[in-house]
Amino acid sequence: MPKLDDLLKNKQAAGLLGNSAKLEKLRDAPETQQIFSMLSRSTGGDLEGAAERAAKGDTSQLTDAIRQLMHSPEGAQLIEKMKQNLK
Repeated sequence: MPKLDDLLKNKQAAGLLGNSAKLEKLRDAPETQQIFSMLSRSTGGDLEGAAERAAKGDTSQLTDAIRQLMHSPEGAQLIEKMKQNLK
C-alpha cells in the first residue's frame, strides 16, 4: 500500500488534491459511496475506528479491508470506474 508521501509525489494525486471540484465529485460519486460501504462491512461496521487505528500505526484491519475490496470482482470494477472518472 502506498504511503501518503508517495501519493503526494504522484502528479495525478497532487493535481487531484489541488482541485476541490474534482475532489467533491469523487466524494459524491456513487462508486465512492459503494466502496466505503464495502470497506465498512469488511471492518465489521467500524471503518472510522480502523482508520483511526491506522493513523496511530496499526494498519492491519484497514489493510485487510482494502485487500478484500481490491480482490473482489465488484470492488475491482468500482475502483476501475473511479479511475476512469478521474481522467
